Amino acid sequence: MVRYINGKDRPTEVTTRQNTGDGSTTGFTVTQGMTEDKVIVTVNGLVQESSNDFSISGTTLTFGTAPNSGDDVNIIELPV
Repeated sequence: MVRYINGKDRPTEVTTRQNTGDGSTTGFTVTQGMTEDKVIVTVNGLVQESSNDFSISGTTLTFGTAPNSGDDVNIIELPV
């Protein structure tokens, strides 16, 4: 179900993408339209800073350094 804010065509649901680091992958998929200020990114529960730890271009979130093998990588996409 999609809910709308102020009658506008904007979903209010939060999407969580759960990934596991492999020590070499730096790019992870996000929904088109996501920006650094519309996501919360954690690695092993620690919140990452967009200015230092990752950036987003198109549908790819890119870490400056690949998460270690076995690291829990969560990308929480906030409503746009």
